[in-house]
Amino acid sequence: MFVAADKDGNRVFIEDAVKGTEYFCPVCGRGVIIKAKESLAVAQHFAHKKGECCSDKWHYDMSEWHRNWQNWFPKECRERVVENNGVKHRADVLINGTVIVFQHSHISPQEIAERNKFYIESGCKVVWVFDANKSGIGSIKNKSGGTIDLLCCGEEDLCWERKKKEFSIKMPENVKVYLEYKTTDLIETQEREEDGILLLTRKVEPKQITFYKTDEHIHCLNFLKEYGAPINGEVLSVTEIIQKTIAHQFNQRPQVGQVTIQLKPVRIVTKIVRRPYSRGRRGL
Repeated sequence: MFVAADKDGNRVFIEDAVKGTEYFCPVCGRGVIIKAKESLAVAQHFAHKKGECCSDKWHYDMSEWHRNWQNWFPKECRERVVENNGVKHRADVLINGTVIVFQHSHISPQEIAERNKFYIESGCKVVWVFDANKSGIGSIKNKSGGTIDLLCCGEEDLCWERKKKEFSIKMPENVKVYLEYKTTDLIETQEREEDGILLLTRKVEPKQITFYKTDEHIHCLNFLKEYGAPINGEVLSVTEIIQKTIAHQFNQRPQVGQVTIQLKPVRIVTKIVRRPYSRGRRGL
């Protein structure tokens, strides 16, 4: 965990923690200590003291990818405790009534289902963001061997390189699932660079991925705008990108009452008919 409570119940982030000060788990109330404060390999964090167990048995992602996503959101939205019928769990992000779960490492389908059930019964909307790269839960590919750029492939062209047991249980319809992955994007300088984009899925299965086809990439800032995180500048939300795509597709179709006539080329063949030659009578 990256957030603990001091003796007065105030939230303290790991970067502000002072060695030797008492801190407590915001879920179970037991004492926690600062770990890996001097480590370069592992991010510093709070952990329960040796021999003490927390009532929260869920496994929480503590990867750099996970932390970077959390840091895009205001501090007051990160690692919030959600309680339902006396049971408490830590939400990666809780913003405007929506719990956002960032998942870098593998997780069982049973635990996904358990989290969905708990948060939904707590009255929260649920959004998952999975790290769909080789360093995360696994990478994706195009079934036909082509590009994985969503702008250049159909909404059912993508699949997992290897079967993903995480998605063997169907996600509830009111739970949104995004996949973040890197693709090569052509930018204004005409140079190619690795660019992280997001797929908003319609359906994700152990092998098949079906996503919302859009006219432009969904990036981190679009995601933040969608869920109410403060950002600078004019940025479209995910919903606005989808609506813009639908409007564009609609405008390309014939409107009601509009008749489209497609003229086909006609081949004209001129045939010369030769009449049999007959001698006429000579005049007398």
